[in-house]
Amino acid sequence: MQKDVLVIGGGIAGLQAALELAGAGYPVHLITDEANLGGKLVDSSKQDSEPACVWGDQVNISALYLGGNLHASSTVLGSLITRAHNNPLVKVYTGTKLVDCQGDVGKFQVAISDVATGKHTQKLSVGAVILAAGFSMYDVSKKGEYGYGYYKNVVTSLEFEHLLSESRYRSDCIRRPSDGKCAEKIAFIQCVGSRDIVCQGDYCSAICCMFTAKEAVLAKEYDPKTDVTVFYLDIRACGKNFDTFLSRAQELGTKYVRTMISEVKEDPVTEKLSINYAAASKPVKSEFDLVVLAAGIRPSIRLSETAGILGIPLNEFGFAQVDPLDPVATKRSGIYTVGGSQGPLDVPETMALASAAAAATAKALGKPERPARKPVAERDVSKEAARVGVFLCKGGLAAMDADIDAAINAAKTQPDVCVVECDQSMCLPQSIEKMQKLIASKGINRIVVSPCVLKHNLNLFQDAVQAAGLNRMLVEMASVPHKTWENNADKATQTAIGLTRKAVADVKSYQPLLWHTETVVPRALIVGGGVSGMVTALALADRGIASTLVEKSDVLGGYVRDLTGSLETESLQKTVQDLEEQVKKNNKIEVLTKAEVVEFTGRQGHFITTVAVGEGTVKATRKIEHGVVVLAIGTTSYAPSEYLFGQDARVITGTEAMYRVGDSRLPAKGEPVYVFIQCVGSRNEEHGYCSRTCCSETVYSAMKIKEQNPDARVYVLSRDIRTPGYLELKYGEARKAGVIFIHYDETDKPILVKDNDGSLSLTVVDPASGMTLSLRPDNVILAVAQTATPEAKQLADIFRIQVNADGFLSETHSNFGTIAFPGGGIFIAGAAHGPKSVVECLTQAKGVAGRAARILSQPVLMMGGIVAEVEWEKCAACLTCVRTCPYNIPQITREKKEMGAAYIPPADCRGCGMCASECPNKAIFLHHYKDDEVLARVETALTEVG
Repeated sequence: MQKDVLVIGGGIAGLQAALELAGAGYPVHLITDEANLGGKLVDSSKQDSEPACVWGDQVNISALYLGGNLHASSTVLGSLITRAHNNPLVKVYTGTKLVDCQGDVGKFQVAISDVATGKHTQKLSVGAVILAAGFSMYDVSKKGEYGYGYYKNVVTSLEFEHLLSESRYRSDCIRRPSDGKCAEKIAFIQCVGSRDIVCQGDYCSAICCMFTAKEAVLAKEYDPKTDVTVFYLDIRACGKNFDTFLSRAQELGTKYVRTMISEVKEDPVTEKLSINYAAASKPVKSEFDLVVLAAGIRPSIRLSETAGILGIPLNEFGFAQVDPLDPVATKRSGIYTVGGSQGPLDVPETMALASAAAAATAKALGKPERPARKPVAERDVSKEAARVGVFLCKGGLAAMDADIDAAINAAKTQPDVCVVECDQSMCLPQSIEKMQKLIASKGINRIVVSPCVLKHNLNLFQDAVQAAGLNRMLVEMASVPHKTWENNADKATQTAIGLTRKAVADVKSYQPLLWHTETVVPRALIVGGGVSGMVTALALADRGIASTLVEKSDVLGGYVRDLTGSLETESLQKTVQDLEEQVKKNNKIEVLTKAEVVEFTGRQGHFITTVAVGEGTVKATRKIEHGVVVLAIGTTSYAPSEYLFGQDARVITGTEAMYRVGDSRLPAKGEPVYVFIQCVGSRNEEHGYCSRTCCSETVYSAMKIKEQNPDARVYVLSRDIRTPGYLELKYGEARKAGVIFIHYDETDKPILVKDNDGSLSLTVVDPASGMTLSLRPDNVILAVAQTATPEAKQLADIFRIQVNADGFLSETHSNFGTIAFPGGGIFIAGAAHGPKSVVECLTQAKGVAGRAARILSQPVLMMGGIVAEVEWEKCAACLTCVRTCPYNIPQITREKKEMGAAYIPPADCRGCGMCASECPNKAIFLHHYKDDEVLARVETALTEVG
């Protein structure tokens, strides 16, 4: 069976899938029809023929940002691109397309060729194919009423991104295209080409709301006086941290107006743009200097052609067709699809799908045939005088607007510098190879890279020098500062010279650090027996890896166990039942019910967890040795006190309504009235986030009620209906079926009372018309918040990880590191990360299993490096380190001296340095941060850099 994999598409989905597979040992052929990697998140119009690394100008960071750090996302994407280019198992083909695909899983024969000429056809033998062809943007010129193409000051979101980039570096304000005047008033119009039957875009494009929120924040941060208005239908900020970011935009002064804009008109004299709309049932006319159209997404230009070659079907909108319960598989075995190829998805969903596709591919192909890698002998430089090689990056110097020749000449004058090189981009493979050759030929024993725009690249350069026989800790990388001096070249040049000078001084104080191997226990501990936990266990079992599944209740399945269906699939109950049966039959999975974790120690690759099993005060305990942990503890439902809940049996929760619809207890006969109230306990001061699944659950129940009793009157009262992607189609079907949707304002919520005759009476104010609607419902159904489980904080303390302000487990990054924690070996799956649908939980769990398998399939892991060490002769055994360590690592032993001394196992230490800083006798030091090393860095840092 062929183990190579073809990945089609160089965007964020293709990059993630390729790197996951390469990390697991599979050779990858990564092709993209673009000139460079990066997909729609990179502005190809600004790229030269030679790859550049000035990410601030190239990356559409608003497109990339859907949660997480506001200004860090572009460097994360840059890191993915750099890692792909430099991974020995990833071969990148740019400007390349697929022209043929024959064969079956494990033995595909594919042909690729040059996009421009169709020549240079190359044949490849691969075992599987992942289609990650991304998406294109809707042509907004087709919406002639908005004036795009003939009004110069009407632009798309991506074009506005370019204006923002130019303004940040070259202007004192955001300038409109027509005449370069400052745009003091900016309007955003949402859903242009989305949620629109006329332009064959019935679905929601999923990314536009946060795309616009990001651009609004950037505009307000750049110039707080800028007047920003967003015209929208529904705000769909339904991902983790999305509502928090949306609130940030509003706090900065962005105005959100719910209305549909019919046209934009230009004043031919002033070139201002006027928009007429209704607000509180009154007509309003506003003028703007700039109008930004949030264009919807469409299938990529070459998707239809590529799908035809691969022999996979497309859906009615031209995207790849997938099964919701197996969202990466296509109709053709061995061919998978992720990201924009299958429709509108935001970044976290895309990353999860990419990991799931990599895991599915690994399952299909079996274990990779990893060639034995002979370790490179490390050169002993302990007795050598410092010989520093300085490698300057033209891209980084250009980003600072520094004089390149001056920076080179200054570096050559630094003491102990023996080599100075300057390349276009130091992170390119050819530059890395040159560095490695010079280490050997010139006897370099310290490396400085300066200045680099991607902070993540330090690990890349450390790997490079290690492969050249130099200790990986003998590298220093100077980063481009956030503050640049575009209009002051002298200042910028002096800053660049100062950065390099400091890096050279620092790296000379560095000493080699040692690593050693530790064995891996090939077992996973999975906490939580819901859908996410069961899928993770089964996916690991498919790879031959054993696991222990710990569930606190007496049954598996979680809260969806008794649900019959959902908006995404009608076979939900059967799916859960099948999963439970497979888990119980699988000899690779041990199930512990009525069990809870009480203690946890160890390190990645070898943890020891104590589990209490049973009921009552006396429980049996077991110690389980395992290599990784997967936390899949789910969520719990908010218990409302509002709207007479608990006081009147006719007021029920949305989950209860789904149960009753499933077993035909709803609806009643005749003409009953049902009122759903959304956002009960969500998007408020107590729980400031969207619970993501409530709207789809309400639409599902409302449609079922109308299906079973068309005479029933169903009302849905909402702040927004959040049905992103294809769920928008179900929202449309519900309205066609007669479900009436009414918006209410957060400051004027519905009022429910019980009349003297015992009947329920509800009133709600329609903010658009100002009218008050009175209803007499037979049942009121509350869409309550999904909240973090009470066990989340307890488990976070046990596993020494963090929870966020809402109580959910806090991962590495809410976009790019959604399934892992910084410490290593601990993963998160499903709704423990934040509210998710069942399909999203399934996808993420498969991705988690793939990442966990990468650790568990290795016999050993390298440990050591930056760790704490005790000078036992100074230790007074005062226990300060024992009390201080957040990971409970230090222990007192009498092996070194009779009175006892602290010992910190190097394999377990996380390198946080807290013990070293707190030790009253200075008996502990942190490697790479010894006092003399830190003082040397402080001394150079006190020299003015800029």
